[in-house]
Parts: sequence; structure tokens; C-alpha cells
Amino acid sequence: MTHGRTYVAAGLSVIIALSIACGRAASTTTSPTTTSKASTDSTATAADGTTLKVSAPTPVTPLNDEVTPDTSPTLVATEANGKYAQGALAYDFELYDDNNTKIQTVVLASLSWRVATLEYDKRYTWRLRATADDHYGPWSEFASFRTPEGRGYIRGNELYDPLINGLTVASGMNDVTFIPGQGVRLNGIESFVEYRLQAPLIDGEMSMIITNLGNSDEPWKSKVASMLQGDGVNVTDNSYRVTLDRRNSSSGGTVRYTMRSRGVDAGEPNAGGMGWSRSKIYLWTFAWNNGASRLTVKDGGTTGNLVKSVGTNYKAPYSPNPHVIRLGSVGGRAGSETLPGAIIRNLWVSAAPRPNLVGDTP
Repeated sequence: MTHGRTYVAAGLSVIIALSIACGRAASTTTSPTTTSKASTDSTATAADGTTLKVSAPTPVTPLNDEVTPDTSPTLVATEANGKYAQGALAYDFELYDDNNTKIQTVVLASLSWRVATLEYDKRYTWRLRATADDHYGPWSEFASFRTPEGRGYIRGNELYDPLINGLTVASGMNDVTFIPGQGVRLNGIESFVEYRLQAPLIDGEMSMIITNLGNSDEPWKSKVASMLQGDGVNVTDNSYRVTLDRRNSSSGGTVRYTMRSRGVDAGEPNAGGMGWSRSKIYLWTFAWNNGASRLTVKDGGTTGNLVKSVGTNYKAPYSPNPHVIRLGSVGGRAGSETLPGAIIRNLWVSAAPRPNLVGDTP
């Protein structure tokens, strides 16, 4: 009798142990224990080295060496798919240059990435993969694109001109020199680069990087840029006059501007003088919107310190037709008054904010 009881008890122990083991196995194969898309055996390494059971995401744009509109494009892809889709994946992006060297990486919760500013006229490749809880899915196929050659454009009332490689979309120019990698230099009092927008820019900004600004002492009211209505009237008497000045050393290197809209003067706002350095880069921005205008200067480009800011109201709307943009200023009542020596690049005129451009920082 004793031996029979012992046999039955042992049999029950085996049955119970098998039941528990089967129950545990069932619980680990029917659902994940976390909210990520990783499977419960996510630590297992697949033949391709991945440890996350998801598909590769798919690049959408840019693809097939298409030329991007600027040098800071946005890379977009479709999501990866996995057996368990309860939680959010992150995405690991990589960007390579034309030497197949990895130059930028980022991990994002989204499927789009605006890359940092790249070089003009270069080929780049990129890819991405899904990641969760330190596990990684397979890489996507590589996608490729090219950055623009460096020639700008005029589209309606938007203008962009890099001016760093001898190319320009200007309609005319006089006595200027293109300095490779730096911009276009205004050589003398009658120097200018002129553009005509395809439609008036009623509200917007005109901004540019200017270098080689020293403490010179020209015997005239030296100007770095201007806007007007292209009706043959000189800029001084123009119904839509804007002139941006860097006055001479005797005037303290003053930053000031003049504005007239619909034939009504808006005054001559004066930001005061400052010492200039030819080794620095300055971002000049003139903005006008719904009757309020302002001129600002940053020392150090787009990320530099604001050193000058002055504004005034004007008679709205500002609607010259045709709308003419000039680097330098010619044809005033007193004759030409361009600031010699100024080197200008990355001219931007638009209702949209200035984008990230190559050469906007030191």
C-alpha cells in the first residue's frame, strides 16, 4: 500500500509540473510582456543581425538622385511593420556623403528628418531602420538625392540667390566681382546687382549675409541694398523707396534706412553707429508687414548676436510693380551711392522665413 501511494503522488507531481510549464510557454507566445513592437524573444538575433521582429521602413522622398529644392532637405519614409504593434517605434536615420562616409545620424520618433545644411551640387545617400528597447530591425534600402547646383531662383515674389559660385539669377549688374565661396563684391560707387520679382512682395523680408564691412569713410551716403518700383524713377524720388545704409566712419558707421510706400515717406529710422570688422559676417534683415517695418543686424550670421534693430511704420500696402531688388543702390537724385567693398551672399526675399543656408554662419 505504501508503495502504491508513493507512485500516485509522484505521478501527480509530474503532471502538475508539466501543466505549469505548458502554461508559461503559452503566455510568452500569445502576447508581448511590454508595449513595444519587439517580440518576446527580441533578444534573439536573426540571420541579418537584427533583434527586432519588424520589417524595414521604406524611403519615400527624396529618391533616385532627385535634386532637392535647398541644401537642407527633409527625408521622409513609411513605417516599419511588426507582429506586435502595441507601442511606438523610433527610427534610426543615417546620411552618407558621396565618398560613402557617414556624416549625420539621428534617432527620431517620427518618419521625417530635416537634415543639417549640406554642400551644394553633391550626391548623398540615406537609410533608416526601426528601433525599440535597444533592439533594431533591418535597414531599409539606400535612397539617394542631389543638392542644387548653387544657382538661385525667382518664383513669383520669392527670390533666392547664393552668389557664391559665379552663378546668379539677376537681371542685371555693374562693376561687381564674384569671390568663390564668399559672394559677390560691390567694387565701387556705381556697383549693383539687380533683380525683378515676378509679382510684388507686399509683406515679407529681404535678408542677406554681408562680409568685408569695414570702417571706411566714403564721402557719400553709402548703401548696401535697396528696393523700389521699377518705373524709371530714381530711388530717391521713387514711390516705393527702401534704402539700407551703412554710413561712413565720420558718421560713426551708422545703421539706418529710408522707406517710402505709396508715395508717403516713413521717415529715416537710425539705429546708431558701431565699429565694423572685415573679418566678421553680418546678417542684415529688412522686414515689412502690414504697415510696420524693421531693420536688424546680427554679428555672426543667423546664429549671431543682435547688434542693431530699428523700425518705423509705413503706409500699407507696400506694393511696387514691378518690384525691383538691388544689392547696392544706383540712380538716386544725388547719383550712385553704393558701399564699395561689401561682399554679399545668400540673398533671400520672401514672405516665408529665411531657411538654413550654406554660409549663413561663420
